[in-house]
Amino acid sequence: MAGSPQRRAQFIIVAALLYSLYVLSRLVLPKRLETKQLTLPDIGRHTKFQLPPYFQSLEDAGIDPAEAIAILETPESEQGSRQSKRIKKFGKQVSRSLLYSRHPEEKYIEILWRCRTGEPPAAEVFDSFVSLKHKIFEVRVASERYPMTYNPSIIALPPSSHYPFLIVARVRGGGFFQESLICEGKYIDEPFINPWGFEVMNRLIGCATNPRVLVVPQTPARDCTGIDYMSDVPGYHDPRVFWSNTGAPLMMFNQQSRYGCFGLWIIDLRSVYPSLRYRVTRGLLNQYPTVMELTRTEGRQPIEKNYLMFYDAETGSGYVQYELRNGSRHFSRLVGNGLTTSNMTSPLEKTCIHEDAIWHQATNAIKIVLCDYGQCEPEPENTVYLAFLHRKETPETFKVQYKRYVALWKATAPFEMIAFGSKHIRFDNEDEWEQKFNVEGKFLYTVSVAWETNMNRYEGYLNENVIVSLGVGDHGNAAVVMPARDLLICMDSCRV
Repeated sequence: MAGSPQRRAQFIIVAALLYSLYVLSRLVLPKRLETKQLTLPDIGRHTKFQLPPYFQSLEDAGIDPAEAIAILETPESEQGSRQSKRIKKFGKQVSRSLLYSRHPEEKYIEILWRCRTGEPPAAEVFDSFVSLKHKIFEVRVASERYPMTYNPSIIALPPSSHYPFLIVARVRGGGFFQESLICEGKYIDEPFINPWGFEVMNRLIGCATNPRVLVVPQTPARDCTGIDYMSDVPGYHDPRVFWSNTGAPLMMFNQQSRYGCFGLWIIDLRSVYPSLRYRVTRGLLNQYPTVMELTRTEGRQPIEKNYLMFYDAETGSGYVQYELRNGSRHFSRLVGNGLTTSNMTSPLEKTCIHEDAIWHQATNAIKIVLCDYGQCEPEPENTVYLAFLHRKETPETFKVQYKRYVALWKATAPFEMIAFGSKHIRFDNEDEWEQKFNVEGKFLYTVSVAWETNMNRYEGYLNENVIVSLGVGDHGNAAVVMPARDLLICMDSCRV
């Protein structure tokens, strides 16, 4: 009988050990409940001091966590008490807290999933597109020799400049010859008579300096087999101007390639437009004093087009993004002299471009901090890149259309895609501009995007204005200005 208490003590110890292992397993692998956005652990088995901080608010509010879970599982129609509503409210806060703990940037990007912005709404939402309530206006770039230009690319100049903008626009000339004009621009208010007979002011952007031909060094083509005529096309085309992360004014353009027929080249505008040397920070290294071709180690085609550059917000390293389309995204890191690494896109990444269509990168990329100016500091969690894409369509009318969409990706490695527009974007008076030239098959190309004022040149906030440059067919120039926030509307998450 003496051994009986000893066996009883051993049994109690073993039982306590098993129970401890059971409790530990419940803590490490908690039961999960499905909610609309994510899963919640079974908090009913935790004490208050075992709960994560975002769960303690339930008990601090005088609400039993176990009861909260039951209410969260109850259909809306069966919830009537004030206590139930309080629990539901705190349950949503818990869901958000869990989500933020997994993806800290989620608290900044909630605005992306909304389909209306501002009071009154800054957009009208339709089945297939969003109409932003911002009007397109003219961009006037013309010289005596070249009275017609198109596809403007605009950046804001430093505050020390005489004029706020720098504009580069393609020339509509004869034959295959390619040229572009450059000038410094400003806002101009012109009086005109509206359809009701009243004189009103019409705002546009026009050249404040005499436009002149922007000359860059020419290069020969290595191989244009099957398209031999392309090797003799003189001049460059599709110029895009933008600021680097260090504040250098750069221009990317198409020209004959050292590796194929046509490729993408880059040059520092200070080398070909000397007056910029006195506006840009003195001592800033000119990385591209002459034309330099951007290479592509994988998937290169005879004619390469539509690259864009972006920079790691933490390390400052430069990257070239070659394409972004349905199920495919390719980018590489610049290693010097235009050379790049192999493709660095994660094989697990989702582009969240769901429709199988013809996609083209349309504009350069700008960096956005996802808060209003002064309300947060730039951090990896709240900083993204924005660029426009074109979806090319040829409907039954056989009029080619380029529909514009917005894409967002994180500004730090591995540059995960965050969101993509669920609807294409149109502007308030876009129909009028499409009909202005009354030419079938003509439409508005989205050419470039930049911050309207040059505070940081490369980076801005949600409440700061961006200027989107538009080409009106091959016949004219236009632009539209709006807060960056208004572009981030009706987007699909890439994490779903």
